[in-house]
Amino acid sequence: MTDWDGAFNLRDLGGLPLNGGGMTVHGRVYRSGRPETLTDAGWHALRSAGVRTIVDLRNAPERTRRDTDPALAAEHAEGVVIIHAPTEDPDDAEFMRVCGPWLDHPRSYADNTRMYPERFAAVFTALAAAEGAALFHCAGGRDRTGMIAGMLLTLAEVERDAILLDYGAGFREASRRHSRDLPAVPLPGQGGYVEPKFSDEEIEERIADRVAALDSWLADLDVRAYLRDAGMTEPEIELLARRLRN
Repeated sequence: MTDWDGAFNLRDLGGLPLNGGGMTVHGRVYRSGRPETLTDAGWHALRSAGVRTIVDLRNAPERTRRDTDPALAAEHAEGVVIIHAPTEDPDDAEFMRVCGPWLDHPRSYADNTRMYPERFAAVFTALAAAEGAALFHCAGGRDRTGMIAGMLLTLAEVERDAILLDYGAGFREASRRHSRDLPAVPLPGQGGYVEPKFSDEEIEERIADRVAALDSWLADLDVRAYLRDAGMTEPEIELLARRLRN
C-alpha cells in the first residue's frame, strides 16, 4: 500500500489486471488528490518512490494552499517537475453550459474531451515524457483524475472492470472525506455552488450511476485514435501505453 504522509486519495496504478493476462507495473504512475496536504515526510516519500514529474490537472485559482495545509520546507519539491495541464476552462461559457451541470459526473467526459483535445494531449504528452515515476492529480482525485485514469488504463489495456473499480475507489474516498472532514465550500467555476454532504449509502448510489456512465463512455472511445487526432505522435502514444506495462 502506498503511504505518503498527509497524502489524500493516493493510489499506485500498478497491480491492475491486463486483458490477456498479467498486471500493470507498480511504481510507475500514481494518482491522488491535491498534494498540498503532504507533509515534508510525505514529499520525501514521494521522491523516494521515484516520482520526478507531477501533472496538475487543476485550474489556476485552485492551486492555492489552505490554512489547514501543513507548513513545508522551502526545498520540499526539489527535483520534482510540476506541470500545470488543466483539462477544462471554467471561463469558457460554452464549456460551462454543456459540462457545468455534470462536472462531477462522467456524463461530462465526452463533451470535455471533444472541446479540448489540445489540453488532453498536453496531459498525456507530459505523462509519456516523464522521467522516473509520475503523479497526476486534480483537487479531490475524483473526477478529472478519474477521467485521465480511465483513458490511461484503457490505453494500457487494463480490464474494464478494474478501471471501473479504480474510478469508484477514487470517487468514494474523495466523497467520504468531503462528507466527514471538510466544510461545505463553493466549487471553483460553479457560480457559488456548494457540494452537499452525502451518507455512505448515497455515495454508493452516486458511484453506481457514474460507473455506468463511465463504462458507456469508454466503450465508445478509441483512446489511441483520440490522442493521435489530438496531435500526439505514434511513438509518444506507444510510450504512454507501455508506461504501465513491462
